[in-house]
Amino acid sequence: MRLLARLRREQAGLTLIELLIAMALTALIATLGTWMFVAGTHSVSLAQSIDGGTRQASNGMNQAARMLRAATPNPLTNPTPGGQQAEPAILAATDNSVAFYAYVNLTGAESPVMAQFSVDTNGRLIEQQWNPTSAVAGVNGHWAFPNRLTAAPAVKRALCNSIPSGAVVFRYFDKAGGPLLPAALITDTQRATIASIQVTITIQPTGAATAVTLTNTISMANVGTGS
Repeated sequence: MRLLARLRREQAGLTLIELLIAMALTALIATLGTWMFVAGTHSVSLAQSIDGGTRQASNGMNQAARMLRAATPNPLTNPTPGGQQAEPAILAATDNSVAFYAYVNLTGAESPVMAQFSVDTNGRLIEQQWNPTSAVAGVNGHWAFPNRLTAAPAVKRALCNSIPSGAVVFRYFDKAGGPLLPAALITDTQRATIASIQVTITIQPTGAATAVTLTNTISMANVGTGS
């Protein structure tokens, strides 16, 4: 009889308390597993977003630096003796836009381009380029260009996006390293004093608490020789 009772107890299965404990443990393990999966997925997504932001900022910086290093004044057709001899390399200078003349990709016969980098209302850094209106240089080596404010550019492309609103992208300095405010860079003579340009590209990756920022100061001998 004792053996029979023992066998019945062993075959009775789980009690209600044991079943509840098992269910609670299963739910806890499932919750932990789900949390770990979500956290891991978020971390991977955030890392990819930051990496993408860094790549964007790097691409924009490399192109802006390459073009700005090639900035060159445009000789005037009939300069006044002892006066201004050329249009300065920099045509317009603000916190989020810079326009200039540049000789790039030279093999000996190319003309310069008129280029502009600017941040649009969508937070994109836009590069634009205009070709000269003539095939050869005019009087005194002068090149004529269309009005950049109205003419369609030959090249227009977005280099990066997600630049925060109000970010200062371009800062200007004279040959002594002193800062030049955009409000004081209106005339040719004022812009001719620009000797270096600091470019700061800030990208705010989606979901990231902090932004990705790259800063580079481009200094070149021929920028400040427009007069």
